[in-house]
Amino acid sequence: MNSISKRQLAALLLITDMFELFCFSGNMSLETLYGVLAGIALQLLAALVLASKGTELKKWAAVFYLAYAVFFGGTLFSALWRTSGEVYIPSESGNGVWGRLMIAGVIALVCLYSSSTGIKSVARASAIAAATGILCLGIDFVSAAFNADWSNITAPERNGFIYEIMRGTALSGSLGSMAVLSGTVKGERSRAFVWYFTAKAIMSAVLILTVLSVTGRIMDITDFPVVTAAQLSQPFDAQRIDALFLVVFAVFAVFSIALQVMTGAYLIKQIFPRFVRWRSSAVIVMIIGAAWVISGRELLPVRACAASAALIIAPLGAKKSAA
Repeated sequence: MNSISKRQLAALLLITDMFELFCFSGNMSLETLYGVLAGIALQLLAALVLASKGTELKKWAAVFYLAYAVFFGGTLFSALWRTSGEVYIPSESGNGVWGRLMIAGVIALVCLYSSSTGIKSVARASAIAAATGILCLGIDFVSAAFNADWSNITAPERNGFIYEIMRGTALSGSLGSMAVLSGTVKGERSRAFVWYFTAKAIMSAVLILTVLSVTGRIMDITDFPVVTAAQLSQPFDAQRIDALFLVVFAVFAVFSIALQVMTGAYLIKQIFPRFVRWRSSAVIVMIIGAAWVISGRELLPVRACAASAALIIAPLGAKKSAA
């Protein structure tokens, strides 16, 4: 696998985490922000331990991360289907099951193309996509700063700090890809991890504060607070979500799922060296199958436990570096 820079790895992982936040459902509060930031701090500490270990995975660890990529890819598809009605994707909203199959088919084709170009090309493109996403969030945040009531930030907490840490951990599904692909980073892996978690903390804080300032008083009647905040804080007059956010939402969805497909294909190559053709296709089929099983369920405790296991298993499952 080609090597990539630490910023490119950070962009790939950040896109996935931001897409998960776009699909966030339920109430948010300042406790949500504190929980997410606490989870990021704990994950960074665990990642620095990983950075001191070898980069090649033992076979049992590779099998775990393959299963994790399929599971997390399925949760991404499920989140896309669940949120698509809110951001108004006509084919899905109007055609039900066939619409979902159409979306899955289009994304599958893009993922196959992405896999054929290699991780280096996808990583370069991810840097552009991440910059576009930051621009979109910047527009929403500036608009919210001038138009929103900042007293909304004091929206009451209903879930508790421990629960918010769990939700923040569940929104970290890219940790599996981080453990698998960190060996492709040029230079010190620890710097790549610091770049990633620092960027994630900043972007999460900006996004959550924007959501609270705009939707704090209507949080109870908002199914997807991030999408609603984008609709209400946009600086353009429109009845639906603005085109910029919709484009970023779609691009981030494709990049997020493509990352899981490429991670899974890379692991299949390690586990089954003779399986040369159709690796990416096999992963896509498994991910879509997992999505149908998961469809309609958030599985927050399962996702939080799986993300935690991805960090714990990484150093344990790494082969010892040659002396």
